[in-house]
Amino acid sequence: MIVEKFANALRWLINLIHLFASFVALPALALVIAADVTMRYFVNQPILGAVEASQFLLLLVFTLGLNFTTLTQKHIRMDLLFDMMPRWMQLGIEVLSMFCGIILFGALARQSFDDYHFSIMISDATEELNIPIWPFQFIMLIVFSLLCVQLVVTTLLKLMPASKTAERQRPDVIEETGVE
Repeated sequence: MIVEKFANALRWLINLIHLFASFVALPALALVIAADVTMRYFVNQPILGAVEASQFLLLLVFTLGLNFTTLTQKHIRMDLLFDMMPRWMQLGIEVLSMFCGIILFGALARQSFDDYHFSIMISDATEELNIPIWPFQFIMLIVFSLLCVQLVVTTLLKLMPASKTAERQRPDVIEETGVE
């Protein structure tokens, strides 16, 4: 079906974003912090703009991880209570939470769009390194918009008649062994 093909393409894109966050942004954050601490304590010369750079790298790591967390269903929820509920109630709660997520991340995407536009208009940049702010706001716009699309697709897949229910419900479960 077309929704499942779109979900597979979305999954591929989200995994690509996750790889960038994991293997580029996170190591860069660690290097900036380690270099700044080393220079500060051993040479008594902190790196100019290290705090600013680490703030933006941390923003990237956090923001770029949202889609992957949602994809693998590793977000926080009360599994103890949730697993004891009947399946129809679990589905209702999941759909309601996805609807709330669509509203929240849609609002964040809209605000990111406004901030992105305003930042370009006034040529907003950081104080120490003079890094333009708009690329980070654009990344947030893309991630939040992608998260809205992801939540809509996931909701549609959950509500569709089940042909591969186990795969759709818990993509992190390995069916052969039953191990998560």
